[in-house]
Amino acid sequence: MSVVNVNGSVAEYFSLLREMRGISPIAEKMLNLLCALQQKPQLSFEAQKVLLIYLTLLEDGNTRIPLDAERLYAKWEQKWNGLVVQAESRDALKSFKRTEPYLAADTFKPLIMSGVRDIAAGKYTQIIGDNATPLRLQQTPRCAYLISAKHLEDKNHIENIFKSGFFKESLLDGAAVQLAKDFVQGLLREGSPIHFDDRQAEVIARGVSQNLIVTGGPGTGKTTVIGFLLWKLFASDVDYLNWDLYMAAPSGKAADRLAESMDDTLREISESVRSENPRFVEKLVKASGYTLHRLLKYSVAKGGFTFNSGNPLPEKAIYIIDEASMIDVSLFAAFLQALPPSGNFKLFILGDPNQLPSVDAGAVLGNILEFDYNFVVKLIRSNRFNDESRIGVLAGKIQRGEEVSFEAAPFNARATYWEERDSVHLIDLDQGQTLSRREELRTVENLVRKWSLKFYAPLMDLAEKVDPDIPSECVTPEQRSICEKLWNAANQARILSAERRGNRGVETLNQIVAETLTPNSSTRFVGQILIFNRNQNEFKLYNGDTGIVVKSNRHEQYFLMLKKQSKFVFYPLSYFAEDCLEPSFAITIHKSQGSGYPNVMMFLPTRKGHPLLNRQILYTGITRTKKQSLTIVATPETFKAACETVIERDTGIEL
Repeated sequence: MSVVNVNGSVAEYFSLLREMRGISPIAEKMLNLLCALQQKPQLSFEAQKVLLIYLTLLEDGNTRIPLDAERLYAKWEQKWNGLVVQAESRDALKSFKRTEPYLAADTFKPLIMSGVRDIAAGKYTQIIGDNATPLRLQQTPRCAYLISAKHLEDKNHIENIFKSGFFKESLLDGAAVQLAKDFVQGLLREGSPIHFDDRQAEVIARGVSQNLIVTGGPGTGKTTVIGFLLWKLFASDVDYLNWDLYMAAPSGKAADRLAESMDDTLREISESVRSENPRFVEKLVKASGYTLHRLLKYSVAKGGFTFNSGNPLPEKAIYIIDEASMIDVSLFAAFLQALPPSGNFKLFILGDPNQLPSVDAGAVLGNILEFDYNFVVKLIRSNRFNDESRIGVLAGKIQRGEEVSFEAAPFNARATYWEERDSVHLIDLDQGQTLSRREELRTVENLVRKWSLKFYAPLMDLAEKVDPDIPSECVTPEQRSICEKLWNAANQARILSAERRGNRGVETLNQIVAETLTPNSSTRFVGQILIFNRNQNEFKLYNGDTGIVVKSNRHEQYFLMLKKQSKFVFYPLSYFAEDCLEPSFAITIHKSQGSGYPNVMMFLPTRKGHPLLNRQILYTGITRTKKQSLTIVATPETFKAACETVIERDTGIEL
């Protein structure tokens, strides 16, 4: 990159941000549009550059920026330093040595001060104003903010709906909690491991009469509790059986998983209770999952949703929304506006605010929970980890921001890392040394090969025994058992990484696994785990759905085996474009949200200041682990940095 003077032209400034991969090309078009709208006076160079900073931070998920120079500079300093770390990492991968260092963040401070002062003066009324302008000034007791008209409108909709009474606070009768516990206990089969605590019972006690937000980490039983709450609703008033039941989530994978959780609920209910209530069973069995876009019926022709404030969703319906932390501010507002204005519906929103936020703007769930209303029930007790669990204790400390002692060890090829239940392994491949790229790759290869031989090699023989040619109605118990064993083996372990590229990115990690398992260089092979990277709506397969490659000996072609609603299904790989599937022995931590594996190995970025080195990434990765083993590959410095760095998105909702 050539040395750029940030005080030069706006075009040069934009090129700087593009070369640093800090802004998308569409931002330039948006800026040009704003400049065209603001005729008199014209936008100053400093104001334009601050608007580019606003557009950059918007792409990071913020909905607004403070028009306070010091506070804006603090946000930009963190952003810029992260871009520099990433750029230096790319240089190292290419063995490129710069002659000049990257610009320091404080280089931007004078233009930020000047640009903020310019924008806050209120002279650009053709683009920043109260009526029909694309940008608005939002005044708060703390300071003024620059926000888009769309995000301000979305924020106001969310605030108004929460204040309108859809969610009501109420007193909780302690006796009702005990009655809820007794109710659940009376449903359970003999030997069921389910035992509701007070908070889980509170969901049922409150949910019969009010709409709720239910939060909690993985394994706290959010969807399990909702299954029993639905049964309680049906038992309290059979008219609820005539209501529509909609289960939705921001992704198709999460929506399917929510619907499948109803099967888990039914398995815990005794056969005698199910026999006495066939309509209850039928209602839960027939429950299907929707993406929020499909629930609201997004129309390309209309450029919006069919269901909206003018055409609301059906009354007499139960709406269950899962993975709410992944819902952006605009989608959240669109859903709430589409709810029936009569209030004749039930709504239960589930999510974990400590996981990674939505891809698009906002961290709505976390922002709402800041206000601590009693229509929120926070589940605490984890069924995945007990109080003594090493993995659970670690996750809890990181979630609460407590100090964690890191005793890292070098990788030992002879060690039995993943045999002990509930084990935590902290591996520092660097051991205080500055490794060359080749040396680092060699250490990563040694570790990943050991993991692959332990967890992934068994898939090869199991996958060879699967026969995808057998019609579903003719599947023998033996063939079903083989499929089940393969599926369970494939979900025993997963490698997670914060990054896609580099020696510790998923692309390299998947390549190492493939080279360990198969001598040929084929892109597809029996036993390979693949993941969809975009929806395949015609097959009801979604971004994030995972399958295993098997082979038809009769037709000499590869099939993808997936499990959908407790049944194994097979699709010829030729049905799908090759680039819509990618190897998933290793996946990004973002992609792993909502999933869980007994054994997890997680690679963190190697440099402090990396934007993917943060507490939400670390917490999300750790909590993908189900009881067996967790291996974190990091240095003491990067692990500490991840614990201490929190993603702070400015959403601006006030309740």
